[in-house]
Amino acid sequence: MKTQDKIKYSIRFNNLTNDQRKSLSLLLHTRIEDIKNQNNKKETQNHATSISNINEPEKHMEELGKIYKNSESFLEPKTPVKEALFRLFVYNNNKPLTVKQISKQLSELWEMSQFPRDIGEEKLSNLLKNVSDYYIQPYGRKFYIKKY
Repeated sequence: MKTQDKIKYSIRFNNLTNDQRKSLSLLLHTRIEDIKNQNNKKETQNHATSISNINEPEKHMEELGKIYKNSESFLEPKTPVKEALFRLFVYNNNKPLTVKQISKQLSELWEMSQFPRDIGEEKLSNLLKNVSDYYIQPYGRKFYIKKY
């Protein structure tokens, strides 16, 4: 087993500066708002995702995870791969995943896609090394994992 096969990735929540926490909250919040607008809903189920909670990305992650769990189209085949990685971690409650696990889940979700793309382990491994704008990093001890 290669060393890279053992590395797990997750969305980073620990040791973020205030600006990074706000940025991550906005990243999550904008997706909640997009879904809300698509569904023509005025409010999401949880008021915890209010933009006033800008320093609490965990609350936004929890709400978005619930929304994705109830959505059949949270990860459509035309979704860009970087965005798909981010959504996959949100959907999985930020559970740390290996490149192999990520590749398998994306392959299953996009099995019948009209939009073929390379989501093999090597491609994903290279992409994960350069996806800092989504706060996805190798898993560490202090990552936020929410069970709900």
